[in-house]
Amino acid sequence: MRLAALGTFVLALAVGIAPAGAQPAGQAPGRGSRVIGTISAASPGAVVVTGRDGKPVTVKTTAGTKIVGRSQATLAQIAVGDAIRAVVDAGQDGSLTATAVQDVAASIGLPMRGRGGQRQTPDGKTLLSGTVAQVRGGAVSITSADGSATTVAVPQTARIERITGLPSGSLAVGTRVMVQGTPNQDGSLNALVVMVAGPAAH
Repeated sequence: MRLAALGTFVLALAVGIAPAGAQPAGQAPGRGSRVIGTISAASPGAVVVTGRDGKPVTVKTTAGTKIVGRSQATLAQIAVGDAIRAVVDAGQDGSLTATAVQDVAASIGLPMRGRGGQRQTPDGKTLLSGTVAQVRGGAVSITSADGSATTVAVPQTARIERITGLPSGSLAVGTRVMVQGTPNQDGSLNALVVMVAGPAAH
């Protein structure tokens, strides 16, 4: 699983909405809606997100909207209390080694939902998720919501991505975003989380 694909998990991890079934920008959003596109207009408290279909969706933001971005990181940046997901390979001795890690900074204030733990992905990988309990000696101890703890080695070759908070000024015209929130009857969306993906593609 590519690290870029891990980025799509952050909203599900944070607000408990499955990443599958995203609504393209411009379509009438359903419950737990997500829109993906480029900001075509921005004003205090609202942005307009236009998808590839050219249809705009007004996204309303409040003081409670979490604006986040992702960047490449190192093991040293992972902190106790962070939410974490790791794609791991199991050794014959039962040890677990991460090939890709997504760390969601606790400072963002996004609640962890779900039980976490281990599960198999369709491509046969093991996905481990939970809360960081300890970072020590090139390894991370992950505690799942059921209280079980698992230690995962994180070698220098592991791809690490960190999700951190961004200022509201990050929502500027031309910025590519993925928004998750709740729909309004007028077709607009009240944003819970806005993931800044980067500048518009050319």
